[in-house]
Amino acid sequence: MINKIKLIQDLEELLDVKIDPAKFPYQKGNSIRIGKYVVRENKRGFFRIFDCEYNAQIAETFCKTSAIALAKSMASGTDHKTRIMSLDQDIQKWYNDCVFYKHNIKTTKDYNRKDILEMRYDIARSRTAEAKQQLDRIILG
Repeated sequence: MINKIKLIQDLEELLDVKIDPAKFPYQKGNSIRIGKYVVRENKRGFFRIFDCEYNAQIAETFCKTSAIALAKSMASGTDHKTRIMSLDQDIQKWYNDCVFYKHNIKTTKDYNRKDILEMRYDIARSRTAEAKQQLDRIILG
């Protein structure tokens, strides 16, 4: 009997605790909602972050991970906007370099040029992955 009462009290305490909505993002339709912020993809493939309280666009990012990191950091009260936007620009630059190098690797007939392009492609791909990992740390941290 005492265990049941204790269990009920513990359950009531869990239900009474205020939960931070920034910790539980959810998808609704074509958007991801984090607290009072919404992330949507536009027709050009970029991601926009909106503040629902003020009905205003906060930013536009190249990468979905950047958009989620920005919305999460703003919803939790920590403002890493400058750092996130810088990482997003890095991802965009290195991703475009990867596309360029990959195309030239396929079309070139010069073996020396192909080797150089493959090395540059590997560097660009690893830099893109590093920037995404930093964004993941912001999201999870």
